[in-house]
Amino acid sequence: MLLLLLVFLSTNVAVLVLRRDRVDHDHFRAPAALPVLAVLTCLVLLTRQEAQHWLLAGVLLAVGVVVHVVTRATAHRGSVSTTTDDACHDV
Repeated sequence: MLLLLLVFLSTNVAVLVLRRDRVDHDHFRAPAALPVLAVLTCLVLLTRQEAQHWLLAGVLLAVGVVVHVVTRATAHRGSVSTTTDDACHDV
């Protein structure tokens, strides 16, 4: 439920941001009140979530950050070593 609310919240914020963009062609524009009400509703529902859900979300987010950092570090290290090896073979 928490993930669904966060996705719905980000979607409605994106609708509000995209409303400012001017385009040359006709397109559908939702009334500004609808995404604002949806954002407020999501915020209220997010405050009603149990602490256990927030804790689990925080742990999963921390695990994701660790995996991201490790992946970037190993990918960067691997690309540097292959570049160095290629430079040595060209000489």
